[in-house]
Amino acid sequence: MLQFSAFRPLSLGILAVTLAACVPTSQDLATQKVSVAEECVTGKCRFHNAPLQLQPDTVRIRGRLYDFNRLAATLQFTDGVGQDWEAPKTTLTDGASIPPIFVPIIGFPREPQFEKAAALHDAYCGIGNEDGPVYHGKTWQEVHRLLYDALVADGTPPLKAKIMFAAVWLGGPRWYPDGKTDSTLQNLSTTAKQAAMIKTMTYIGAKNPDMEQLIAFMIAEEREMLDNGRRSDREGQDQRDPNDPVITPPVAVAPPTPLAP
Repeated sequence: MLQFSAFRPLSLGILAVTLAACVPTSQDLATQKVSVAEECVTGKCRFHNAPLQLQPDTVRIRGRLYDFNRLAATLQFTDGVGQDWEAPKTTLTDGASIPPIFVPIIGFPREPQFEKAAALHDAYCGIGNEDGPVYHGKTWQEVHRLLYDALVADGTPPLKAKIMFAAVWLGGPRWYPDGKTDSTLQNLSTTAKQAAMIKTMTYIGAKNPDMEQLIAFMIAEEREMLDNGRRSDREGQDQRDPNDPVITPPVAVAPPTPLAP
């Protein structure tokens, strides 16, 4: 049974300095910003033009679990700090947003109460929207926090919303401020990520942490996964038998130049 009594989340300010060797990076500052943002409450966080309007024709994307639809009208939302977000008309959404590797753990994520939050999240980082006007227009931390705020505003219980937020934080897309992909966690195994997700779900259920505590917990899980991955790589290298012959690939040799007659 997992025990969390000894876990003391660092403040995100201290954690940022620890992870960045004294100088916080833009990624650290973005993480700190979303961790201390005011919690979303019904009435303060709100959709402006619900219900969600979808075009009737479905779109299939290879390798994806669900059919996609395009928005028939722009969806607008205001979060807890008064920031406005929108999913433009024609945004492609599958109504889920949960990384496929976590579906066996979380369960079926495609329910009507999630569809507006998923559409917003998809507009900023979902497949098929790469050419959209808001795609990667905010940091990945802000976009994943948006999913949580929009879920709560639309009536999802906070504990469930935190689990779905954790899923996109640990398994969803990440990018740098210039829009290029942040591949920090991409090479970690599915097993490692699923184990981290299960631990995070258990922590949420046991402690109902606030957002700052939850993000600090997940950063600690990321660090453990990365450390274990590096350790496994080193052990794999150390397991080579020193008596195994080292095979040197043949070196291509240019044919001799014919002698002049």
